[in-house]
Amino acid sequence: MPILLHRLRFLLFLTLPYFSLGQAGAVEILNGQAIQGGLLVLKTKPGAKLTINGKKTMVTPQGLAVAGFHRDDTTTLIVQAKHPNGTVEKLVLKPSTRNYPEQRIDGLPTEMVTPPPVVLERIARDRKLVILARAHASSINAFAGSFSWPVKGIVTGVYGSRRILNGKPRAPHYGIDIAAPENTPISAPQDGIVRMVSDLYFTGWTIVLDHGHGVSSTFLHLKKTFVSVGNKIRKGAKIGTVGSTGRSTGAHLDWRINLFQKRLDPALIAGPMPSQ
Repeated sequence: MPILLHRLRFLLFLTLPYFSLGQAGAVEILNGQAIQGGLLVLKTKPGAKLTINGKKTMVTPQGLAVAGFHRDDTTTLIVQAKHPNGTVEKLVLKPSTRNYPEQRIDGLPTEMVTPPPVVLERIARDRKLVILARAHASSINAFAGSFSWPVKGIVTGVYGSRRILNGKPRAPHYGIDIAAPENTPISAPQDGIVRMVSDLYFTGWTIVLDHGHGVSSTFLHLKKTFVSVGNKIRKGAKIGTVGSTGRSTGAHLDWRINLFQKRLDPALIAGPMPSQ
């Protein structure tokens, strides 16, 4: 009987998406799941120093930290916590893989699918602005709280889908498209600091909101913006309105979440859209 029990425990161990080495609860997943596009809030003992695959990671005074997986990530993350007394605990995170649908969008202006040379310099500048806005490693811990949907509507585009624009393959879609009437208010899904408010070539009026530790939300195609760079925003505050600026075929919000340059899935983080 003891041998059978041992074998059952071993098989259970192999089926887990993550496992910890060392004392139970020393470093663990507080929220989220190890899956492509997933955001994980980690919990360790206060005062511990944390590394992920050997790279130092920010930890709040309460012992909270964050990890995440890009759309196509297959890399296993080794989370190591070194405690003040010298003990070391590890958590191994292996992402589950996903299959993504294909989405075809036709009727876009030609210059929005294949930009003319005259705007390539602007597009390059836009890209740098967004990268800088998402590069903030602020110490606020809003990333650890629950996220709400910034607007309610019909989901017309999902994270990770392979995009065919005017018959031409393009980069995958990294956000959630939510169709809603023009001028519908957009609410902050979580507390944050505004890092960018700009009119960009592809995404029109765009806001980047920093939630701390490299986690940020980006809101695309807005008609109006109500915030400025540096503003501290509370969850639920109105930050702009739905529009159709940039490369868009109709009024909608494209909502994206990043962990620095890793693209995450807002639907995994916020859960199902409320019906009311």
